[in-house]
Amino acid sequence: MFKSYLTIALRTLIRQKGYTSINIIGLAIGMASCILILLYVQDELSYDRHHEKAGQIYRLANEVHIGGQQIRSAQTPAPWGPALAREYPEVLQAMRFKTPNSQWLLKYDGKEFWEKGFFFADSTVFDLFSYSFIRGNPQTALNAPFTVVINQSTAKKYFGDDDPMGKVINAEDFLMLTVTGIIEDAPVNSHFHFDFMVSFSSIGTPPGLAMYGDLYNASFANQGLNPIIYTYLLLQEGYPAEDLERRLPEFIERNMGDQLSQRGIEIKPFLQPVTDIHLYSNLDAEMGANGDITYVYIFSALAVIIILIACINFMNLATARSANRAQEVGMRKVVGAQRGQLMQQFLGESVILSLTALFLSIGLVYLLTPLFNNLTGKTLGLDLSDWTVLFSLLGIALTVGLLAGSYPAFFLSAFRPAVVLKGTLKAGLTNTALRKILVVAQFAISIVMIVGTITVYNQLEYIRNMKLGFDKEHVINMPLANIFMSQRYQETFKNVITQHPDVLGATGASSMPGGLFNVGTIRPPGTSEEENRTVQVLVADYEYLPTMGIELAAGRNFSLDFGTDPQNAVILNETAVQAMDWDDPVGQLIAFGARSQILRTVVGVVKDFHLKSVHQKIEPLIIFPSLQPGPLWYASIKIRGENTSKTMAFLEQTWSEIYADFPYTFSFMDEDYDQLYADEQQLETVFGAFALFSILITCLGLF
Repeated sequence: MFKSYLTIALRTLIRQKGYTSINIIGLAIGMASCILILLYVQDELSYDRHHEKAGQIYRLANEVHIGGQQIRSAQTPAPWGPALAREYPEVLQAMRFKTPNSQWLLKYDGKEFWEKGFFFADSTVFDLFSYSFIRGNPQTALNAPFTVVINQSTAKKYFGDDDPMGKVINAEDFLMLTVTGIIEDAPVNSHFHFDFMVSFSSIGTPPGLAMYGDLYNASFANQGLNPIIYTYLLLQEGYPAEDLERRLPEFIERNMGDQLSQRGIEIKPFLQPVTDIHLYSNLDAEMGANGDITYVYIFSALAVIIILIACINFMNLATARSANRAQEVGMRKVVGAQRGQLMQQFLGESVILSLTALFLSIGLVYLLTPLFNNLTGKTLGLDLSDWTVLFSLLGIALTVGLLAGSYPAFFLSAFRPAVVLKGTLKAGLTNTALRKILVVAQFAISIVMIVGTITVYNQLEYIRNMKLGFDKEHVINMPLANIFMSQRYQETFKNVITQHPDVLGATGASSMPGGLFNVGTIRPPGTSEEENRTVQVLVADYEYLPTMGIELAAGRNFSLDFGTDPQNAVILNETAVQAMDWDDPVGQLIAFGARSQILRTVVGVVKDFHLKSVHQKIEPLIIFPSLQPGPLWYASIKIRGENTSKTMAFLEQTWSEIYADFPYTFSFMDEDYDQLYADEQQLETVFGAFALFSILITCLGLF
């Protein structure tokens, strides 16, 4: 019987070439779109699940309440992790990451590179996170100070075909790092990425990073309130993290209660499953750009919608040609066919169409995957050697076939033989009305998708064109990764480049809009620490405001005419003034720092500008002047829009003369800032592309 059904189905489909082709094309486009979207969703849901102990790893995060403000940060103070491992047997291991504040200059055998993926890590890092070692022992690789584990790509970049083991890499001319391990490149689907993993004990070990102090052996007394570390915990298998989280307030009170009460600070630590960080975490100081579970829901719904449109097409076409098949149904019933048997035949036809469309859709997926990866910034691929993938694809085809064929099978098999054979069948009103409803539903769904695409586009256009409070156009950023470079910039580089007619201004600062900012506290002098207000901290030279196009709301800029400015002056933004509840802030004294040991005079107030993404509210800001060599980690040069190539060549030539030992690197500020909205841009592009696919499928059905 099955063979008979199959033969009849194939004959019918071959005879109706136009009907078959339209259905297969529509279903293939719908399935290909669905498969691509599901590959994206699967990738988003797979982050950090490749670690063997992923279900036991949690990141310790930090919520601080101070002066009526709340700060939720991915970073915690250095002593917390080791103390938790000592005091709670449920914590099997604790490990810490420290990332540099800027790019680092690394050298080997005459090669020089700026590197961002430079991490300090406790030796227990490989007890928590699973990495495949090519060379070296994960148990001992980071035990000693000044040791480093590198990945395979970095090994090739620095050492070529030579054996890297035991070789020494120069980091910033004061850390000499011995390679003790080589690992395979980590999967892309991780919430953090590194090229160099340096032993944490290198910090504070002479000649280590004196600027950080001895974080390796940090105590609650000297580092208990300094959140500059990423802390991860390995819990006992099966132990509920909620139980430990409930005990964290008691842990904080026992170790830091007096400090917190004296300063009017409330701290609420919390745990994040490592597998949730990518999609559910949006804290300050994240290690990288995270995704958003909302996008996963949107794209999952999009996949369902596109498949639904393709299925509606099938129903439309099947019911539209119902009159052509009415006599066939009547004759089959006359010779004894039961309704259930007819339904099986029609469902079989739809499943055959669906399976044929599946093979075509797989070809489309392979063809479109490179383009889709460019749109999403991912490296997705369909692996047909994986049995799970194959069964999933077959499941999609069967589901679509049964869903699309269910109503036609029910509708066609219901014809009465007597009515059909007498020629009095009116396939008309109900059938036509149904097709109209389905077509309207298709176009309604497509219009909703078009409206969604336009909405996302308009939102991005608004972000691109809104006033940020500073001018990011034609501004070039250059890293000044150490004090020597900062000093040379202020003494020489700046003076030379500003003589060029196409250089409109140059400035140096400790950070740039869109980057990471240090955090401090301010309050009126003479008040208790309960009056502290948290502020973002920026150190900048005197040309920062005019070069960046930041407007003053009151007072003045830093000036060489006032010799006391380097030691005495600060500038606040309007939000900081509101936090201090001042009507006339210019001339007011302000106490800065946890112990309020620094007294400064407010000489000016700038209009609020966006330090971070426009999705985040503007925070209080304090700007310190830096006339003498200081921590200016970035140079920003404002150039004319014309003669850009010649101006860039001049800047590169000047850099090579003044910074002969440092590789030339730069970025445009508008491009750096646009990276804050990369997810929205991807959403706009991908959503628009699949909206077009849905319209194409709808038009096929209308045809």
